[in-house]
Amino acid sequence: MAGSATTARADVLRRPAAEVRSGQVSWANVQAVLLVLLTITPLAAANGGYWPTAWSWSSLALLWIAGLALVLRGPALGRLEIATLGALLGLVAWIAASTLWSSNVGQTVSEVERVLVYAAGLSAALLLLRGSCYKALLIGAWGAAALVCGYALLTRLFPERLGFYDPIAGYRLSEPLGYWNGLGILAAIGSVLALGLAAHAKSLLVRGIAAASLLLTMPALYFTFSRGAWIALACGLIATFLLDTRRLELATAGLVLAPFVAVAVWIASSSDGLTRLDSSLELASHDGHQLAAALAGLAGVAAVSGILLGVASRRLSFSAGTRRGYALTLGIAALAVVIGLFAHYGSPTTLARKAYHSYTAPTPRATTDLNQRLFTLASPRRLLWAAAWHDVEAHPVLGSGAGTFERFWLQNRTSGEKVRDAHSLYLETLAELGPIGLALLVAVLALPAVAAARARDRRLMAPAFGAYVAFLLHAGIDWDWEMPAVTLLGLFCGAAILLAARSRSRPVHLPVFARGIAVAAAVALTAFAFFGLLGNRAISAANAAAGSRQPKKEESKARDAVRWAPWSSEAWRLVAEGQYAQGDLAGARASLRRALEKDPDDWQVWFNLAAASRGRQRAAAIDRARRLNPLSPEISDYLKSLRAKP
Repeated sequence: MAGSATTARADVLRRPAAEVRSGQVSWANVQAVLLVLLTITPLAAANGGYWPTAWSWSSLALLWIAGLALVLRGPALGRLEIATLGALLGLVAWIAASTLWSSNVGQTVSEVERVLVYAAGLSAALLLLRGSCYKALLIGAWGAAALVCGYALLTRLFPERLGFYDPIAGYRLSEPLGYWNGLGILAAIGSVLALGLAAHAKSLLVRGIAAASLLLTMPALYFTFSRGAWIALACGLIATFLLDTRRLELATAGLVLAPFVAVAVWIASSSDGLTRLDSSLELASHDGHQLAAALAGLAGVAAVSGILLGVASRRLSFSAGTRRGYALTLGIAALAVVIGLFAHYGSPTTLARKAYHSYTAPTPRATTDLNQRLFTLASPRRLLWAAAWHDVEAHPVLGSGAGTFERFWLQNRTSGEKVRDAHSLYLETLAELGPIGLALLVAVLALPAVAAARARDRRLMAPAFGAYVAFLLHAGIDWDWEMPAVTLLGLFCGAAILLAARSRSRPVHLPVFARGIAVAAAVALTAFAFFGLLGNRAISAANAAAGSRQPKKEESKARDAVRWAPWSSEAWRLVAEGQYAQGDLAGARASLRRALEKDPDDWQVWFNLAAASRGRQRAAAIDRARRLNPLSPEISDYLKSLRAKP
C-alpha cells in the first residue's frame, strides 16, 4: 500500500501543467460566481443595500476578500485595472476631502461609507480573480439578477402568499429592493446577459437556463412599469449588437427567443389583476396563477430552444455566401420594420419632438391602469435636474459637498416633491463634488468601456458591454448609485470586461512595497467600516426604538451612536427625541444644541428645538427651520396648530 501511495503521488507530480491549471481555473470560476451571488443577493434582500448598516457589513466582507488576495496571491493587474482602481480610490478620497467644505458633514461621511462599498467590491473582483474568470463573473451576475427577479415575480404571481403592497410604489413591482426603477434596471442587466449567454455560452446547459431565465427577467421588468429601465435595455441591446463579432448568432438567438418573451409580456399586460391599482386580491391571485403556468410552459420551450441553438451552432456550418445572404435578409427585414415604424408614428424628427413634448408636459393624473404609465415620458425629474444645475452654478469649483443635494433642494425647491437625490449620478456628482469629482467618476466608469474595445473578440464580451452600457445610461437618469445591489451588479460587469482585457496587455506585478501600502490601506478602511457598522447599527436601533415608542431605549441607543459616530448630528437629535418623549425638555434642548454644533443647517433639528422651546427661543428656531425648508408641510401644520391654541 505504501508503494501504491508513492506511485499516486508521482502520478500527480507528473500530471501535465495544463491539467493542473485547469483544475485551478475551475475553482477560480467557482470563486467568481460565489463572489457575485453572495454579494448581490444579500444586498438585494436588504432593500437593495440602501440603508447604512448594509454598507458597513458589505464593505467589511469585500475588504476582507481584497486584503486576503493582496496578502496570499500577489496579483498581477492590467494597466487599465490599475487606472480604474486608482480613480475609484481617488474618488473616495475626494468625497472624504469634501467634509472640509460640506454643509452636511454627517451625510458626507455617509457618502464615504457608501462609495467604499463600490471600491471594495471592484477591488475584490480584480485582486481575487484571474483574467480567465471573466465569463464566470458574468454568469454570477446573470444568476444574481435572475434570482432576484424570480423572487420579485413570485410576489406578483402569488400575492396571497408572498404579496407585499407598498403605497409609495403604487403596485409597481419593487420587492425585494424596495424601488421599482432599481429592480427594473437590475432586470434589464440580467436580460442582456441572459440573451448573450443563450447565444454564445459554451455549455448547452447554460444556454438553456439562460434562455429560460428571460421568462423571469422580462416579466419582472414589465411589472416595474419603469420607462427608464426599458430605454436602458434597448440601448444595452443595441450596444451588444454593435460590439459583437458574431452578430448573426446573437440576432438568431434574439429572433428565436423573442416570441416567447413577447407572449409572456402580452399576457402580463392583459392581466387586469396584475396591472390595475383597483385590483382585488382574489383577482390578482387568479391572474397571477394563470400567468405563472404560462411562464412555466414558455420557459420550458425557451430552454429547449436555447439548447437546440447551441447544438446547431456546433454541428452546422454554412458557407460565407450563405451567411452573407442571411445577414442581408436580416438587414432588409430590420430596415423594413424601421421604415414601417416611421411611417406609422412619424419621422425621427417628429418622434424626437413628441418625446420632448411628452417629457416637458405636466405629470398626468394617476390612473388605475398602470399600463398607461409606459406611454408617457412626463416626470418631475426635470425639476430635480434644474435644481442640481443651480447647485452647480452656486458651487462651480469644489461643489457643495457630497450628500448635500437634499439640503439644497429643500431650501430652493419650487414644488412639494420630497427627494434625497437629483436622479442623475453625473449631474449630482458635478453639483456636489465639482469638476474634479465628476472627472474621477467618469474615469472610473469609462475605463471598462475602453477595455471592451480592446477585447471585443472575447466570448461574452459584447453582452458584458451591453449590460454595462444599460447600467451607465440608467445611472444618468435615476439614483442607482444609492442602491449598492444595483451599482455593484453594474460594476461587476465592468470588472468582467477589465479581466477579459487583462491578457491583451502585459500585467503588472505589484512590488512588495506597493502591496504593503495596499494592505495597510485595506486595514485602515476595514477599521473605518467596522466603526461605521457600530455607529450605523446604533442609529438604526435608536430609530427602531422610536418607531416602537420606547423613548428610554431610543435615548440609550442614540448615546451609543454618539460614541461610535461622533461626527453625526443625527445621533444627538435621536438622543433629544428620546428625552423629549420622556418629558425632559431641558435635556432635549441641550442635546439639540449639541446636534447644531455638528450641523447648524439641519432644518429638522431646528424644528425639534422649536417644539422643545417656548417664547422667543421657539420663534427664532421655527424661523430658522422655515428658512432652511420653506415648503415644509410639517412646519406649516405645526404653525397652524399653534394658532389654533387658545
